[in-house]
Amino acid sequence: MRKSCCLALALFMAAVPSLARAEFIWGVNGHPFTAYPNLTLQQQIDELKALGGTSYRVNVSSLDYMDGLKALVAMGKSKGITILPILIPPLEPEKESEENLYSKSKAFARYYATAFPEIEVWELGNELDNFAILQPCEMRDDGSQYPCEWGPAGGVGADEYFTPRYKKVAAILRGLSEGTAEAAPNARRAIGTAGWGHVGFFERLAKDKITWDITIWHMYEFKDEWAFKELQKYGKPIWITEFNHSQGSAKDGEEAQAAGLKQMMEGIYALRTQYNIEAAHIYELFDEPQWAPNFEAFMGLISVVKSPEGTWMVGPPKKAYAPAREIMTTMR
Repeated sequence: MRKSCCLALALFMAAVPSLARAEFIWGVNGHPFTAYPNLTLQQQIDELKALGGTSYRVNVSSLDYMDGLKALVAMGKSKGITILPILIPPLEPEKESEENLYSKSKAFARYYATAFPEIEVWELGNELDNFAILQPCEMRDDGSQYPCEWGPAGGVGADEYFTPRYKKVAAILRGLSEGTAEAAPNARRAIGTAGWGHVGFFERLAKDKITWDITIWHMYEFKDEWAFKELQKYGKPIWITEFNHSQGSAKDGEEAQAAGLKQMMEGIYALRTQYNIEAAHIYELFDEPQWAPNFEAFMGLISVVKSPEGTWMVGPPKKAYAPAREIMTTMR
């Protein structure tokens, strides 16, 4: 009796794989089409594979990136790496109407989603909430003026966004969401914020019935468990698609970046089950020294140096590389 019961349970569990939690996704950000001069797509995929990552988050901000994205997806597939494209349509929200923003965004999403039925997740927009944050002296929806002596609002409450700008952002996200759904109905749509307390943005999106399947969050300090509690209310898995030690190694050196990143990765992994965090992407794969002294020059796990011919080439791993690789390959 006991043997047949156990056999039946084993067969049931095998037939319902969804009951077992999927492997945690460790990914990395990169800018293959805009900011890695002289570094080939194959080099980027190979370095990510060596690191232990299984997802590459890349910005797609022009219709001209179609061929590059096709090549990157194919290279990633050969190495067991999925590509997470961020659809960032080339728009001017300050100048364009809500109607134009919506229609252009929808067309942009359809253009890419139609061409890549194999892509399972599309991230829609990047940190658009920043554009909508209430600024000093602007008017709240209740008719009161936001104090002129204060800095930008924190974005924690739904009323901490300037409605005329928020409506433009909402038009972009609605267009991206609906365009993706029409072209790739089985793909998941990911929408989020820049982090920094901007949970009120999701409240407005939900109220306006803008549809998303994955909640995106960014973090550059490990103190956001309170935010995960808020994000849980929407009943969707959370992906942290940007995180790193604050300013990478720019502010306090490579040792601090390595220690800070290790702490963040271990903390995220420990919270993954409690808050349904499915994925986390480090920002980013390579330094971008061409932007020095801007912090973007110091965010990478791998350095980029000048070749004898004066072109950029892959340099040695930074000190944050080793702990990142150790965690990516052991904490699944």
